[in-house]
Amino acid sequence: MIKKALKSAIGISIGTTIGGVVLPRILFSEFYNNTYPSIIKQAILYFAISYAVCFLVSLLIEWIKSNRC
Repeated sequence: MIKKALKSAIGISIGTTIGGVVLPRILFSEFYNNTYPSIIKQAILYFAISYAVCFLVSLLIEWIKSNRC
């Protein structure tokens, strides 16, 4: 149950990081000034937060599925 939640959270968090940090910073670079953190710091932060949230949600879903049967 935990391994499945860990595996599923990786893909979602990578997608969130790419869609939330990398693409906007590359495509709309004129909107980001010196007050924003570097792209590496922001990507790591996005990845860590989205990984934790996705892991907890996936674990909750798996727990509900196992208790339902």
